[in-house]
Amino acid sequence: MGKRLKVLYVDDEALLKMAFVETLKQQGFDARGALSGQEAITMVYEDVPDIIILDVMMKPMDGWETLLHIKEHEQARNVPIIMQTVKSLTIKDVLRYGDQIDDYLIKPVRLPDLIRSIDGVGARNTEINREKERALQNGGSPADVDEYGELLKRVQVEQRLIEILGRIYPIQRDGTIETDLEIPELHEFVHRFETHKARCEELKNKLFSGS
Repeated sequence: MGKRLKVLYVDDEALLKMAFVETLKQQGFDARGALSGQEAITMVYEDVPDIIILDVMMKPMDGWETLLHIKEHEQARNVPIIMQTVKSLTIKDVLRYGDQIDDYLIKPVRLPDLIRSIDGVGARNTEINREKERALQNGGSPADVDEYGELLKRVQVEQRLIEILGRIYPIQRDGTIETDLEIPELHEFVHRFETHKARCEELKNKLFSGS
């Protein structure tokens, strides 16, 4: 039997946390729960999970602050984090935290949606690692390969965030902004997305041009 995925589920709603942790265990995950940001940070330092589900609207430390503290831990820096909340995603949240997260779910979250997100993040990371290995075997420099892997992830996450932003902002899935109104933050994010896409394609051509 393969190693069970270690999931840390963080939510200050006790009944919700307990229900999801127990259900995730029934689905074959090695699931644990935390009722606060501080408890989550302590648990991460004691035993780094494979993936973290983190609620945004917690007190006294909210999910975004908890996210930043977790990322300060060297061993947890690359642990995928899925944010969830009843709050709509804002462009300011994306600009500040978008490069730190792996997905964003709007509550109420159904178990199939959560598992789909967990599986999707895992599949994406597996594919990125496969691409990085292929690039190394093709003679790519470790620095270029690491940058390429990070950009592959960033572009895919940003595409997902654009899809979510499109529910409240005038933006299409491809990043096209459909308004003449000045929304500087939205333009800044789209510019970042386009820059990442272009650099990712540039590195792809460089790493695989001879294959």
